[in-house]
Amino acid sequence: MLVHKETGSLLLHAPDPFRIRELIPKSKTLVHDEYNIALRHTVETTKVLRNIGIDAPAPILSDYDWPGRYTPFDHQRVMADFMTMHKRCFNLSEMGTGKTASTLWAADYLMKKKRVRKALVLTPLSTVERVWMHDIFDVLMHRVAVIVHGSKEQREKALAVDADFYILNHDGVTIRWLADQLRKRDDIDLIIVDEGSMFRNAGTEKYKALARVIRPDQRLWWLTGTPCPNNPTDAWAQAKMVNPNRVDQYFGAFKRRTMYQVSQFKWLPKPDAYNIAYEAMQPAVRFKKADCLDLPPVMVEDRECTLTKEQAKAFFDMKTLMMAEAEQQQITAVNAADKINKIRQILCGVVKDPKTEQYLPLPHGPRTKVLLEAIQQASAKVIVVVPFKGIIKELEKELSQHVSVAVLNGDVSPKTRDKIVRAFKEDTDPRVLLCHPKVMAHGLNLTEADTTIFYAPIYSNDEFQQVIERFNRAGQTRKMTIIRIAAHPVEWKIYSMVDTKKVTQDNILNLYETVTLET
Repeated sequence: MLVHKETGSLLLHAPDPFRIRELIPKSKTLVHDEYNIALRHTVETTKVLRNIGIDAPAPILSDYDWPGRYTPFDHQRVMADFMTMHKRCFNLSEMGTGKTASTLWAADYLMKKKRVRKALVLTPLSTVERVWMHDIFDVLMHRVAVIVHGSKEQREKALAVDADFYILNHDGVTIRWLADQLRKRDDIDLIIVDEGSMFRNAGTEKYKALARVIRPDQRLWWLTGTPCPNNPTDAWAQAKMVNPNRVDQYFGAFKRRTMYQVSQFKWLPKPDAYNIAYEAMQPAVRFKKADCLDLPPVMVEDRECTLTKEQAKAFFDMKTLMMAEAEQQQITAVNAADKINKIRQILCGVVKDPKTEQYLPLPHGPRTKVLLEAIQQASAKVIVVVPFKGIIKELEKELSQHVSVAVLNGDVSPKTRDKIVRAFKEDTDPRVLLCHPKVMAHGLNLTEADTTIFYAPIYSNDEFQQVIERFNRAGQTRKMTIIRIAAHPVEWKIYSMVDTKKVTQDNILNLYETVTLET
């Protein structure tokens, strides 16, 4: 078989070329020593050949220039190949394997070939800007993307833009007028659902709303690295959305096939349950980070969160105080650092009572939600770095409702700390360690984790390196992911300062200005 790039043709030697000519009328028979038939190398032609047992390569592999700042990894080419060849499919690859960029390349290829006009991306709010918008800018600079978020007026304005990609947060589909408009948009040929396992419950309004948005004629690409985070039954609703013919019509029947009942309220997976779930979620492509030899050892992902009204008010009050202070006196680096620390505490969800020196919690649900999403997407154990001791207790209470968690901070005795670390390394639980950066001592080995999440940025370059070296060290067998969470430009600036090792007095003063000059 030969791909002839100049003519966009596929040349092959077929045992029965006339059968192929019947299936693909535009093909031509050849008189040639090696090849006896020529075909236009298109997605449709490739599908026909594969259906009759001829392993033809996907045209994207030879007929695409892979634009953008990055060269695709081999496994990303395979992902893109797979998605271009399937109208409806799953990408079940683990977090950190580059699903987003692969999906964008696949969509761009189909747009160039006039198979797709516009695409709708549904993703968690934390990844709307920092993942999808950023990746479209880096990978597909020639494409136009808009974020459909905010007030009704803002969303309508975004939908009126002649864009290639419309990016919408998951909950946006529950807005009835918006869902109706999206369904009527016959120019949207492709829907990309990122972190699709968040739609694993068919009884929720969010699931029902998404079902109303998707039309039978649309392409649907479903991305999730954790398809069954709780039970094999998590697969049913997702498969029902993508390829309903592969699952039982009713959830109860699928549950009985995959689970057995041990008491009135307790069900456990049958031995072959996850195989049944995987077969239901087909067609699918899946790469584990450990299998991607071309990946760098550590990938970094950014997630954005919002503030609660209580946090926003506390932030505004502190900003007002800082502005008044700046008018009355010269701000020193020490003074600036103190105020920025208070700002950071507010953004994390706590304030320190100056009289009692006790931390008082502020509602901080959006940041916790983003943290939980990141934990659930991890394929192994997780280290969560929290810069303030006052918020760790609150997070321990909140996370323990969903996942096994333990705390390492200055309040934990060395003896107890050793027990926690041993359990983290040797036992199933705890799955998550909530750690203050100052306890991440030299020599501490936490290679059982493949994900480190910064709940908020830390100042110290040295502490940052110590944290990373806890899981990025000898004995680590997995590809690793660092996730950084932030809610305000001042936090992103701190991350940048640590990246460039420029945590200086001048930059601390610049952070002060970032807050006081913010409009």
